[in-house]
Amino acid sequence: MKKLVENLYQHRVPINEGYDYLFTDDVYLPIFQSSLIITKRIIMPISLVEEKVLQLLDIGIYQIDEIAKILGLNRRLLEVTLADLYSKDLVSASSNSCKLMTMGRVALNDLNRTEKKQDILKDIYIDGILGEIFDVSNYQLLDKVIVDDNKLKSIIPIGEVKCFVEKFKEISKIFDEENKIVFSEGVHPIKEELLKIDKVDNTFVKFIKISIHVYVSSNGLDIDVLAARTKMAELVLTYKDIILEQINQKKILKNRFKYRKVRSFYSGKIYLEKPELINELKNMHYKRTKKTTDYELLEEHILCTRKLFDGEYSELLKYLAQSDEKVELYIDNLEYWVYDSQFVSSLANILDKKKLYIYYAEAQNEQKSLKQLKWNYGYVEQCNKYNNEYYICWKFEQFILYGIPRFRKVINDNTSCIMVDYYLEKLNT
Repeated sequence: MKKLVENLYQHRVPINEGYDYLFTDDVYLPIFQSSLIITKRIIMPISLVEEKVLQLLDIGIYQIDEIAKILGLNRRLLEVTLADLYSKDLVSASSNSCKLMTMGRVALNDLNRTEKKQDILKDIYIDGILGEIFDVSNYQLLDKVIVDDNKLKSIIPIGEVKCFVEKFKEISKIFDEENKIVFSEGVHPIKEELLKIDKVDNTFVKFIKISIHVYVSSNGLDIDVLAARTKMAELVLTYKDIILEQINQKKILKNRFKYRKVRSFYSGKIYLEKPELINELKNMHYKRTKKTTDYELLEEHILCTRKLFDGEYSELLKYLAQSDEKVELYIDNLEYWVYDSQFVSSLANILDKKKLYIYYAEAQNEQKSLKQLKWNYGYVEQCNKYNNEYYICWKFEQFILYGIPRFRKVINDNTSCIMVDYYLEKLNT
């Protein structure tokens, strides 16, 4: 019961002043994970031997034998150093002499040399909506989303280098952070600097799941959304206009606004809410000293005949299913629920491998629907046609939990959404 109390409080749907709650669902923000081909400048220190060779050339000592004698080096060892300096365009050399080049004089003055080189900068993340560099460290990235209806549609073209060039300053900071110089005594560090972004090497599309509450204006058709998780509040605020625009344009969550055939009457009594229950849950959540008697009293208020408040249905259903060996589900139309992606995906979490017995009033293709249902939840023990008048109803030994639908116009006069009011009824046993 303690866990249920916490879950009911944490999953309550917040009041959105001037709006009525419709449903809770997930939308997925596209994030582009890209590797970039870049040009960088490398600043490398010259060695002590290279420095001394350049100094001798600078004062006019060109003969290789003489340089070897002054430095006390074997000529063959000196030739290795000269070959390296030659490959770096710091000196020019012949069989018996060498000469200081312009780049060699610069290297001698700075005690380092520079080199331009192409490289690959991996794991640059940019969001597919606003085209901003995105810090993914606080989020879990998903490789794919099964339901396209929930994916926010990208605005930024995939793999276009212009998007990254426009964010050169931010990407340069990422490059500098990855190539941060660690100074150690006696060790000359190699410095690297990002010069330009040449092209996009490859891009993978990832997703971040954002749970949202969807509302409709109490006196109109306007849609509004709020974050269903506190940690996602800032993200929802950032992309709220885009989310609302794509909902209104039926680019996402359009299945929520498809026409559904609903009867004029469904079984189930209409009960009143217990508005004081929210305050009781809140008081228990913040109470420092929690006694067993407090939970027992609260249990009586939770597990009684009443209308459920928004957001309570899934958590209470999960709790009730724990105590029964089997769970009975009565529904009107088999296809409606079998092809409701959010409903079927929640079965495993709610029922936790409980045996499920389903009784449906009608079906267009029973075999196909049953196959789809068992693919999503492999513990369906029985699925039979039964003349019931419930829209959706879960039956347990001591309780029944059912929903009664109603239509609500949203977005425009030609669009509607089914709102479901859920009720808990305690049986006389």
